[in-house]
Amino acid sequence: MTLRFPHLYSPVTIGSMTLKNRLVRSATYEAKADEKGNPTESYLEYYRRLASGGVGLIVSGLAYPDATGKLPKALRVDDESCVYQLRRVPRAIHETGNGCKVALQIGHTGRQLPQTLNRQTLAPSPIREPLTGRMPRELKPHEIEVFIERCAAAVMYAQQAGFDAVQVHAAHGWLLSSFLSPNTNHRSDAYGGSLESRAHILVEIIRCAKKRVDADYPVLLKMNACDYVEAGLDLPEALRLGTLFAQAGYAALEVSSGMWETITRDPDIIGWKAERIPEARKRIKTIEDEAYHRDFARAFKEQIPGVKIILVGGLKTPALMEEIIAAQDADLVALSRALIREPDLPNRWAASGTERAACISCNKCLDTLKEVHGLRCACVR
Repeated sequence: MTLRFPHLYSPVTIGSMTLKNRLVRSATYEAKADEKGNPTESYLEYYRRLASGGVGLIVSGLAYPDATGKLPKALRVDDESCVYQLRRVPRAIHETGNGCKVALQIGHTGRQLPQTLNRQTLAPSPIREPLTGRMPRELKPHEIEVFIERCAAAVMYAQQAGFDAVQVHAAHGWLLSSFLSPNTNHRSDAYGGSLESRAHILVEIIRCAKKRVDADYPVLLKMNACDYVEAGLDLPEALRLGTLFAQAGYAALEVSSGMWETITRDPDIIGWKAERIPEARKRIKTIEDEAYHRDFARAFKEQIPGVKIILVGGLKTPALMEEIIAAQDADLVALSRALIREPDLPNRWAASGTERAACISCNKCLDTLKEVHGLRCACVR
């Protein structure tokens, strides 16, 4: 059978992981774990459906290596005892027999915490978060060192549990993102100031992780190409950071943008509630509205040829994704909201389907995180 989208459905290798196609399910907080941070049957069934739908790689929702940075009903990966429960996730995905791989995303909320959660927020510097009004506590150097060790251990636990890869979340204003941004990192020690010092925490995470896992075990990174805030990270700096991270050993970079305070710049596009994810833009109505990070991904591909680049942002049309891969503007493309509504889209496109995803980019799926069963498409009952 001749594939309608041969580039999109060609295999690609990232470290020790070979993917059957270039379609990635971008990490999305699903709020389906139990209160102790263990996967529930609802969590496992959600990922079985995604794996059966034909996507090449699933990146799980944010798992916490440190309880100070957890979200409610998120997976934990904070000590060795988590491994037994975590094994259920890759096993459920692999047992679908559809060849899908899975990466565990790890990260920390940092200074961005919904108003409904009453705990002290943490950050590289005490810069007030404007949407919530919270003033974070500045992390002490020894606390940063402990967090680096916890992240490295989390990578090891993920491999022990059978995950095919790990993704470190350093985008969207969360803790690691706030270290990279000059807007939120005003430190003058080894973890702030120069670009190299702001990158230090992420370089140390992978350096420490690589001592604990197989040499070719893929550790991916999600990072901003632009913060879209005053005095924030911009593309030229992001490209320099990306080069440092590729040299440090990150196997792929998922390129995104924005943080919570970005919302104040264009609330109609990005959503106005503090708990909403700023990169999830609304008004994706035509093919021209899609792939809004494409120029960023192309710049990363041109400047950092030795690392795989993943493009995320409003993608809904398979022909456009095929064009992006064929043009080598990115190595892989990532979808989230479209697969919440239609997890079987990759299978349908592979069977010569050409229809655009039905997702209307209303972002109401994010409101379902507060419900008993967590993430779902609010437009489909």
